[in-house]
Amino acid sequence: MLQEILSEQISNILNYKVSINELSEIRLRANKPIVVFVKGQPYYISEKGLCCNIDNALFCTQEMIADVVYKASDYSIYSVNEQIKNGYITMSNGVRLGLCGNVVEENGQVKTIVNWSSVNIRIPHQIKNMSLCAFEDIVDETGIKNSLIISPPGAGKTTFLRDFLYQLSAHNYCLNVCVIDERGEIAGGENSKLDIGNFCDVVSFCSKPIGFMQCIRAMNPGLIVTDEIGNKEDAKCLIDAMNCGVKVIATAHASSIEELKRKDFFSDLPQHYFQRYVLLSKRDGPGTYEGTYNEKFAKIVKW
Repeated sequence: MLQEILSEQISNILNYKVSINELSEIRLRANKPIVVFVKGQPYYISEKGLCCNIDNALFCTQEMIADVVYKASDYSIYSVNEQIKNGYITMSNGVRLGLCGNVVEENGQVKTIVNWSSVNIRIPHQIKNMSLCAFEDIVDETGIKNSLIISPPGAGKTTFLRDFLYQLSAHNYCLNVCVIDERGEIAGGENSKLDIGNFCDVVSFCSKPIGFMQCIRAMNPGLIVTDEIGNKEDAKCLIDAMNCGVKVIATAHASSIEELKRKDFFSDLPQHYFQRYVLLSKRDGPGTYEGTYNEKFAKIVKW
């Protein structure tokens, strides 16, 4: 997976010294030490593996960053420039590169990003049964409830969604599901080994308004699943789905219910739009389940 874009030295260290199942991010910053996140904790990379001492850390160069980006684009920057304009590249195996550098604008629109100075390589994971903590709160004999999965960035929202989709299939819950995969993170690309079950139709790398419109018009979904609701335009998509009788499961960045209520998009939704809220955190590592709440924000007690 990582040997496709990283140097032989770095990929060998990661392959032989670090468990890929515990690795979530690799941070490359020009002229700074390479940092990896393992079980949610940051470490430097040394020639012998992980370390906490910067004196032993391997440093990244701007040339190394450029090499990673060119490899991730299959040496065709032009072919992925629509993604680059939005600050990322998603590879066909589901690995996503967040990019920082010089933003080139024209008439208030981003044309591209050049002279890349930082790359955040995010490694997707399949954690089977992760969503079972809340599955029966979301799916019961009455059907699927509109649900919002909330957490701070990097705390397992997308991994939860991925497993939830798998669990629908594993429980033989036969329902037409459309996945609006705006950044290709939920399902990955054509070479992805991520398992989202047998009932999903995936629309990748398009905006939510276009994705929702296409799915509702063409695919007759019973459920739409999407990532990172964050603005009023996204809220309108949710309302349009509701008006068409389509259920929605989505995610949003928030560290608490109180923080969620302060989000601009949230005030645009009808009262009790979401019937379930699943709160995740990094308290005991990414994906820590903090509880499920009902439409009135009361925590559901597990017996």
